Amino acid sequence: MPFPQNLRHLRLGRFLSQAELARQAGLHTLTISRLESGHVKPSTRTVRALASSLEVAPGELATPEEVAEAPRLMAARSNDGIND
Repeated sequence: MPFPQNLRHLRLGRFLSQAELARQAGLHTLTISRLESGHVKPSTRTVRALASSLEVAPGELATPEEVAEAPRLMAARSNDGIND
């Protein structure tokens, strides 16, 4: 399931409002709304904070390719010869 839908599914499964999840994760309510709508990609820090609040592993919430840093991280790995 794509990150925006997964986030919403996990949040609603715990009967949390966007505001409650934002407070628990130390984020702004608008950030939760933007993430769930797919308008922004999460940072790795955001994924970790949300996963902790939702009591799931970060990998259960988002794939590495879904985080905002993915293009930069993939390029760094390629330049380091990790993908060779």
